[in-house]
Amino acid sequence: MNSLMLLVAKILGVKSEGADSDVFALMEGAMNGMGIHNLLPQSARRVDIAEVATELLSGDQILIRTAGSNERFHHGIFVGPISGVQGGKNLVVDFWGSQDAGKQEAKIRLRTLGKFMAVPGWPELAVMCWDSDTPELREFSAALALGLHRDLQDCSGLYHLLGRNCDHFATWCRTLRTRHICS
Repeated sequence: MNSLMLLVAKILGVKSEGADSDVFALMEGAMNGMGIHNLLPQSARRVDIAEVATELLSGDQILIRTAGSNERFHHGIFVGPISGVQGGKNLVVDFWGSQDAGKQEAKIRLRTLGKFMAVPGWPELAVMCWDSDTPELREFSAALALGLHRDLQDCSGLYHLLGRNCDHFATWCRTLRTRHICS
């Protein structure tokens, strides 16, 4: 377990079961114990799953979490359908690595919105809202995310829980302001 997360767990009084403990499960337990049950960012608005087709715009930063879970948000950039790619389905670019590999084999992926939303339980979907947003900025974000997928798919060894994760990747694609991504 990351030494910073161990320190946070200690401060919160969470008992760790050693280096193999699930960091997120420990933190969720601590937050639930303090009565914290919703960590959806204030700048995000929920999107009804039934309304996805009409609510999402190409270039939107979207996040998904398992309902009832505080910590397991996953961010991506919605790019919409691309002619001739995966049957014209709505697509998302995200930065993801397997928990089994310690996320050290992280990749920038292009996958269907359906696969992005395939999480345990009942998923909640939200869109990050940005001040001064325009269609041109969203289109730039979509093009940037697609370009990164095309040219920088393999990011092995670059993932870091606190500095280079899916949230940082998606935020950087939207704002160019996350200085930690792939540095």
